[in-house]
Amino acid sequence: MHTIPKVKQFKYSPGYCQYQQGLSIENLDASQKTVAESLLSPFIGDGIPIKIGNRPVSVPDGLPHDQLLVREAYRITVAEDVILIDALHPMAVRNAFATLAQLLMQEVSSLPCLMIEDYPSIPYRGVMLDVSRGKIPNRAKMEEVIRFLASYKYNVLQLYMEDCYVLDSHPLLSRSNGYYTRDEIQYLDAYCQRFGIELQPNLQCLSHAHGLLRNPGYHTLAESEVSLFSFAAGSEAVYNLYSDIFNEVLPWFSSKTLNLDLDEAYDLGTGYSKDAVENLGGREVFKRHIQKIAEVARKAGATQLQLWGDCLNKYPDLQTELEDDFLFIDWNYNPLTYFPSLDNHDAKAHPFWLAPGTSSWNALFPRTQQANANICSYIREGFVRQVQGVLVTHWGDYGHHQPISFSYHGFVRGAEHAYNGATTSEEDLDRALDILFFTDMHESKAYSLLAQINTLPSVTTSFKTQAFFAFFDDLFKGLSLEGNSAYPALPEDTFTSMSKLAELAIDELKKSNCASYFQQELLHAAHCLLFTGKKGVLSYTIKHAFQEDMVDEDRILSWILDIKELYRTFLSLRNEFVRLWSLEAVDIGSEGAIYAFDKASSRYAEAVIWLNKQRLILRQGLPLDTQMETYKAHEAYTTLWTGNCTNLWDRAYPWR
Repeated sequence: MHTIPKVKQFKYSPGYCQYQQGLSIENLDASQKTVAESLLSPFIGDGIPIKIGNRPVSVPDGLPHDQLLVREAYRITVAEDVILIDALHPMAVRNAFATLAQLLMQEVSSLPCLMIEDYPSIPYRGVMLDVSRGKIPNRAKMEEVIRFLASYKYNVLQLYMEDCYVLDSHPLLSRSNGYYTRDEIQYLDAYCQRFGIELQPNLQCLSHAHGLLRNPGYHTLAESEVSLFSFAAGSEAVYNLYSDIFNEVLPWFSSKTLNLDLDEAYDLGTGYSKDAVENLGGREVFKRHIQKIAEVARKAGATQLQLWGDCLNKYPDLQTELEDDFLFIDWNYNPLTYFPSLDNHDAKAHPFWLAPGTSSWNALFPRTQQANANICSYIREGFVRQVQGVLVTHWGDYGHHQPISFSYHGFVRGAEHAYNGATTSEEDLDRALDILFFTDMHESKAYSLLAQINTLPSVTTSFKTQAFFAFFDDLFKGLSLEGNSAYPALPEDTFTSMSKLAELAIDELKKSNCASYFQQELLHAAHCLLFTGKKGVLSYTIKHAFQEDMVDEDRILSWILDIKELYRTFLSLRNEFVRLWSLEAVDIGSEGAIYAFDKASSRYAEAVIWLNKQRLILRQGLPLDTQMETYKAHEAYTTLWTGNCTNLWDRAYPWR
């Protein structure tokens, strides 16, 4: 029998527990019943009773953070006439229910008698959702996410907020983006508590601040009034603003932990703080900003302060100059076997967390192989270094096109490795995923086929998937076809293989015959990749024909028909994207993602216009433009990471 996370001890006994009449939860208290009704809902009835005992469950001596880990330790004893759970803390009861639910999924009507003893290896296991790049998950989606995380024993959730909160004191802010209200956050906070999850505030306090700074009256708070990217370090007006923000927003959360972020302050010292940096040095200016922001946060009620650890690469040992209530989160999303940034941390002197990534962003389908390697290797090395927490990240760069569910696979892998210190083999985890995560083997195979596309030549470049760019790219001279020093051109064979793999994935999903939202999202991704492959092949076919001077009027007219059919498919995919977005997120904020579709629509008209000009040239007996030198439509066209959406919807790096 499989469990995710894998339990520490599993021992069978003679006999079976027959639960044809379901499991009775009448012996549970009100809070326990609430969790049981969610995690065990298909199996609840009036049959075998579940009882909660209080015999202690030990954690091995010498295991780092053992006093934190013991809170979640539990024992499940399945006897013929009762299921007994020993747990001393509500989170331990929740963990036991999660394990029991997975056992019941694999055994119909009866369970073998058994005993499980279990506890986590790392105390804090969380997920960070980016809700600041356009996509604001609606209540139903957030409830789904919270239940999903609880079922895999996560205990922390952070919502990354740059500007998506409504303030009475600053009503103009968040007007151009989606947002959460006090009532909504308080509802989600209570929902998280119900499932043993701490909803921690995560409020960006330095860089990535363009959502705030691009408002009238707030641009003067920027480090650089050109990029409007970071706040002016050292400006009292900035700290006054954050005093207002913290005093309004922090009370929405029951947690006293606050992630200040403070990462990627690339423009520090380029504007407002230039003189200070020249006189004091960047380290001192950055440190003073941290301390000032922290002072404001503490006055608003925060008692544990987090920040991203990338600054330690530039300012080593900075944690030794800060107060003890600071905790750094090392982050890295690369598929490495060694992570040099972990050398910045000494867990015995200063506890730290680490943050791997699901690699679902900047992609039509997640870079699964990249994420798998990153999550496993990073957590394994962190566990050896006695990391205190793991925060698996889901980012939404350039419009947050990907569904939230496209990070679920990464969340599950993160749950396994964070709970067990990455001691479970990838092969064992894959087998468990087939049983517990995927609907059936057809869905699993389709997922694998789509993941293979990201391994094709030139498709994956760092944290970006070029198939995603090619989907929106120009038909004749786009970056995905021409390439440059940073982004190699996608070969014709890559587009051909992309189509074939996508078609195979679509066939598998049809065999699965499941109508879940997740499968609808998978099917949409598969159709987008099939479209991208066909579009790329057509582009190469037309370009080769012109280069070889193998063009006649009928071929041109045939290509024009092909392009018109492509465009019809593109519009259908756009409409399905909007429908799927509406199922999981509020409408406001979607305009940035939809803009990429609408802007790309012009590519089809431009291609047809140029082809028709060549048709007329043929009819006049004039030489064709075999090298497409007169095609200029691509020159003014940009999208995604080549686009300039300054003051519109760019939510990542405005200078790119």
